[in-house]
Amino acid sequence: MFCSKCSRAMFVWASVRSAAGGRCSRPTPARPRQDPWELRRVFSLLAIIIGGWSVPVPASAAESPVWTRLDLVENTVQGPAYDRCEIEATIETGRPARFRVFYGEARADSNSDWVAVRSASGCAQANSGSGVARPLRGSPYLLTDVSLAQGRVSGREILIDTTFSVQRLTGFAQTGAPVYETRNEKRTLRVSEGSSAVISILVASKKESDEFQMRELVLTFRASATASRPPVEYGEIALTADVPRAEIFLDGGLVGRTSVGGSVSLGAVRVGEREVMVRDASGRETRAVARVEKGHQTSLALTLLKALPASSEELRPLGRNPQGGEEFWRRKDAAIMVRVPGGEFKMGSPAGEGDPDEHPQHVVQVKGFLMDKTEVSWGQYQQFAKESSRPLPKAPIWGMPEGFPASNVTWDDARAFCTWAGGRLPTESEWERAARGGDSRQYPWGNNWDPWRCNTRDGGPHTPTPAGAYPECASPDGVLDLTGSMSEWCSDWYDEAYYSKSPAENPAGPERGSVRVSRGGDWMSAAQSARGATRQAIDPTWAWPSRGFRCVQDDPKAAGK
Repeated sequence: MFCSKCSRAMFVWASVRSAAGGRCSRPTPARPRQDPWELRRVFSLLAIIIGGWSVPVPASAAESPVWTRLDLVENTVQGPAYDRCEIEATIETGRPARFRVFYGEARADSNSDWVAVRSASGCAQANSGSGVARPLRGSPYLLTDVSLAQGRVSGREILIDTTFSVQRLTGFAQTGAPVYETRNEKRTLRVSEGSSAVISILVASKKESDEFQMRELVLTFRASATASRPPVEYGEIALTADVPRAEIFLDGGLVGRTSVGGSVSLGAVRVGEREVMVRDASGRETRAVARVEKGHQTSLALTLLKALPASSEELRPLGRNPQGGEEFWRRKDAAIMVRVPGGEFKMGSPAGEGDPDEHPQHVVQVKGFLMDKTEVSWGQYQQFAKESSRPLPKAPIWGMPEGFPASNVTWDDARAFCTWAGGRLPTESEWERAARGGDSRQYPWGNNWDPWRCNTRDGGPHTPTPAGAYPECASPDGVLDLTGSMSEWCSDWYDEAYYSKSPAENPAGPERGSVRVSRGGDWMSAAQSARGATRQAIDPTWAWPSRGFRCVQDDPKAAGK
């Protein structure tokens, strides 16, 4: 099974690919007539155990420090093969190399089965603990632990004692915990100098292929005696995209965000064919393969909004997001807006719950409106400041990264931005309607606290993160980060007793006051303070590093225009 010779792979292909050659190829052995998708459900790495089949170790093989590199390669439904991630190490006597590779993220569906979140991947040095050392939006779908225990040199061949442990997600328990099936195998890899041993770890079932758009995952191994370790060569990629502040992935790993200011330089990129993907806050994505050459910069332009019709309108329709909400592109600052339908909802908290200023709970009806999908970013605010000659606020200690939420702004700063962008700050009732939906749920996703959905004190990295970095922190209509991240200015004056005298239709707060309303909690807020009904009274002149804002606009559809 684990062999670099195609002639030895009667059931599972494992071939040698020249380091200078092209993509992986595989033989097509004759098979009995069965459902091909059922055959593809088998882990080709582990499912077929052929007794007595192993790689003989020549008597002349000598123990020696060995350099090795592991690559995860994805063969896609569309046809191309992508190098997802890579990692290298030197194997020495008594010091094995341990790698952890993961592919795909999934979440539970209503039947304790799984649905794909995204086809993310990563390679890393394995630690003593379990899991993946990077923020995930779901549970890892496939986890592969590789231990390279001993390297030996025999002529022009490298022999490596290898242990594989593959965990594949099968579903979720009633508690929500992921359930995995595990297979373990020990083999000796034989790698010729200048070639790669190619090991198939997953041949996709029909569901896996449909969900991840993937047909097969393989691990490739290169190795050499450390004295003849091949040189590592690098180039650069200059990336431009039509959508600013979108995530950039290089070979499956997040490396940055696109910029409104032009190209983004990706430095120290290994030579060869590299996959680059760009994805916006609603999951729209596009990808391409860039050929990187030593010491050269490769230019690459990606277009996310290919199907967007040409228009001079300030708001251009984008279609629906994963939650079903209609989205629009705001030309002024390249913001995405989400349509929040009007209707009735129960504002505040029922008796015995929440804080005193959340009572009495009362029925409110609001007109439909459009709301920014994410908090206003520094990139947007800097554009506004430049065009309006308004001074920038004091930078927080983490600076002003273009994709991070703008903060340290006063209420008047936030109002001025929204006016410039063609909108306004949301009323308190609009903000709560967006966060809680029509059923007045406690949090945007429901009534039960989930610490890993959003960036708060009770979950997340305990540090500021880019706007829209948590796609699972979504409202029923697809607005992001209404819990945690940054608390947000609303347009209303604050009155603790306002709910007892609030009008039933489109309440806009008291006519006057001394403090303004802030909503949503921030990355340092506990779950109780990040509820959709929580209210804060804030001096409008107080600029705080953990408070930002987002804008709304009247919905032409609701106004009958």
